[in-house]
Amino acid sequence: MWMDVSHAWHRRRIPAVALLAGALLLAGCTEDLDDGAACPALCPGQNVVVTDTVLEAIAFDTVVTGTPSIGSEGALLLAARGDTIDTRVVMRFDSLTSRITRNGGDSAITAIDSAYLLVRLNPTLTKVTAPVRIDLYDVDTTAADTSVAAVLARFRADRLLGGSTLDTNQVKDSLRVYFDNAKLLALITGRKRLRVGLRVTSTKGAVLSLGSYDVSAPTVLKYDPVPSDTAIDEISVGLRSTTPTDDFELQTDLVDYTIIAAAPALPPPDILSVGGLPARRSYLRFLVPPRILDSSTVLRATLLLTQVPVPLLARTDSTLLLPQLVLAGEEVTDYARAAGLLSAFPVDTLRVSAADSGVKQIEVAAALRQWTTENPYKQQRAIVIRANDEALTIGEARFYSTRAASHLRPRLRVSYSLRTTFGIP
Repeated sequence: MWMDVSHAWHRRRIPAVALLAGALLLAGCTEDLDDGAACPALCPGQNVVVTDTVLEAIAFDTVVTGTPSIGSEGALLLAARGDTIDTRVVMRFDSLTSRITRNGGDSAITAIDSAYLLVRLNPTLTKVTAPVRIDLYDVDTTAADTSVAAVLARFRADRLLGGSTLDTNQVKDSLRVYFDNAKLLALITGRKRLRVGLRVTSTKGAVLSLGSYDVSAPTVLKYDPVPSDTAIDEISVGLRSTTPTDDFELQTDLVDYTIIAAAPALPPPDILSVGGLPARRSYLRFLVPPRILDSSTVLRATLLLTQVPVPLLARTDSTLLLPQLVLAGEEVTDYARAAGLLSAFPVDTLRVSAADSGVKQIEVAAALRQWTTENPYKQQRAIVIRANDEALTIGEARFYSTRAASHLRPRLRVSYSLRTTFGIP
């Protein structure tokens, strides 16, 4: 009933309203607006003026390393590509089962058989084209827990604990790497901890992505404690780290982790790097003119980056780039910390090959629109570009920074129109 009354009232008022609207429309369309922007629906003779400009709007850029921290990776990278790339994996089993219940009583383990690591793989990130050899080393050391050099020094022949050669069809969603039973038994009976290092080799290179403790796909140690009695099940030993005793978070991180023995040389100072080994992020801080952020409507904004090929990496070593807004405030002056305080979702995505070159485009209009609504003294006007598979692959992307020659520097292309209050003048 309400709708009927309103409709009837509307019909009775049409003549007067129509005359008034017509007069105002004529008046509005004869006005020459200085900014050239007017409502096309009201003034068909006038259009919104769109300005397209390219700016050197990057006030500062830098490369940030150390993210993710050791042991906090989503997977473990075990890779080998000649002398160029060599990553190892360390796993800690600090509590080995040395006793079992047998014949109703407690019994010490005096012999073992079929000792192996059951390793779970991420097939998507694993790449092998020829048989691979995985060797196991005793990398236990009294050095500081974070001493990579001390651990790498333990990858030598006299500390070999076993290993397996696997054909390509054996490298699937999981694999078994076998120990020398006698060597593992010596650790068990000696009540010692096992800290095992994995190294892969192959005639054609190999990249294996191993499940980690952090993503609920950890490696398990298994062995048969009574080879002569088939009624006794094999023992499963889970990962455990007992040091450092004064830092529980680090203790947990070091349950399993990746270390880098060899990687491509770091890029020169005029290059921004994303991904790679060790994993890197690029931080870019913007200085956009107030006339664009404060007085205009941003229609499109594109970050233009000139890519540089990464030496020794192939075209198949691609990287999905994720540009994300920095949420840190102006009071955060540590760029490494700011590069870790990011929005949950990227403003765009871009996949590039490590061997690519030329200008690449990343859409960042969402970032500029965010900055128009934020107090510049509260949130940094910056983005961080990181790799989707950060620290999980060898892929890397490199771009010229603001320290390069002027024609190679990052630029911002913006299409915008001056804000206009649309409606009847």
